[in-house]
Amino acid sequence: MSGSQVQVGAVQAAWDQASVLRSPDNQQAWPALAERIAAATALYGMGELLRGTVLLICGALEQIRVGRPGDEQFTEKFTKTLMDKIGRWAEFVEETDLPMVRQVVRVTFEGHDPVAWRDQAGPVPDSEPRAMTCALALIADFVDLVDGPGACERALLTGIGSALD
Repeated sequence: MSGSQVQVGAVQAAWDQASVLRSPDNQQAWPALAERIAAATALYGMGELLRGTVLLICGALEQIRVGRPGDEQFTEKFTKTLMDKIGRWAEFVEETDLPMVRQVVRVTFEGHDPVAWRDQAGPVPDSEPRAMTCALALIADFVDLVDGPGACERALLTGIGSALD
């Protein structure tokens, strides 16, 4: 994943947020997830959770293994489809946040550090973390669709574990 340093608790809370979106029928898990998200937000702040979400987007996109010469057509179609799907969550996502999500995806596919890029891109509107969380949930769903249920989470946990070693 990216070379940026992100607090592990913020990364876990970012995954928890995406997990809520990915499992709307599993409401039994929501109270525990909400508690961890609230604790991490209080400890690290929403900005660090956003950084965790961007880091996880990077890791999930790396599972797709595009961004090499010749992958431009797939990358463009994938990004357009992702933006269209995020846009369908209009009650949850501000349309003004979609260009930032698109840029994070583009920067990742180009092989750059999206966390560092986002850190330099300016202030974070309050609505942006929701858009990034939606992107992470959709990308993880795509990875799981292609590689099998739970594949994205296993790959991300392996990546995080390697970074901690």
